[in-house]
Amino acid sequence: MSVQKEKEYVLYKNLKFIWDKKAFLIIIPLLICLLTGAVSYFISDHQYVGKAVFYTAKLKEETLTEPDLMDTKYRAENKNVEVNFSVPQNKRVQIKVTGDKKADVEKELQSLSEKYNADLMANYKLRYDLTETDMKAYKKQLKKVEKSLQPYYKKVEAAQGGLPETDLLLGIATKEELIHEYLTSVNRMNTELKLFDEPKLNSTSIEKSDNYFIQNAFIALVISFFFTLFGLMLWRYTREARGELNNG
Repeated sequence: MSVQKEKEYVLYKNLKFIWDKKAFLIIIPLLICLLTGAVSYFISDHQYVGKAVFYTAKLKEETLTEPDLMDTKYRAENKNVEVNFSVPQNKRVQIKVTGDKKADVEKELQSLSEKYNADLMANYKLRYDLTETDMKAYKKQLKKVEKSLQPYYKKVEAAQGGLPETDLLLGIATKEELIHEYLTSVNRMNTELKLFDEPKLNSTSIEKSDNYFIQNAFIALVISFFFTLFGLMLWRYTREARGELNNG
């Protein structure tokens, strides 16, 4: 066969050689895949991860929203677990507990969640009560000013069409302005109370940490397949080159 013909059938010969050696292309990658998966399964840490996510509403207390301050305030009672606080998004706080035993993780997560939730509700109630108290105080002042304004109106009526005194008109204007300010504040605080967002526990979960068994096994399978393919091609090239040299 001529050199030209040899070149035309190079691809066919390569494919035939690979097909003849297909057992290597199947068995070797599978073995490496299984070995990699087994190694990643046994050497990785099989820890339990517990998470509790809280909705904090309009909370502005740093000791309840800053992870560094929360680390100091809420210390783990069990030394066999690791606790981490984070703010995954706006108005959300996450408590994360990691440990080797599920019971330890579950108990610590429940304990911290109860403490944090109690502090959240206490802060919420404090803000609500303060706003309600201020609104009641403004209402009281509003009634007081409205009552004190009545004599001024009577004096205006008593003028019987004459021009009221300047001081009288100034007094009425001042008190009416006060009434407007108090009424605006009362309405604003009343709206705030109606829209007061109560903090709550959004979700809790306890899962086993991912050991990336599937990911590692798949990557090993793909890489080993191409390396085996390259090895087969190198094997064919070496065999043919040796044969040419021997014949030459």
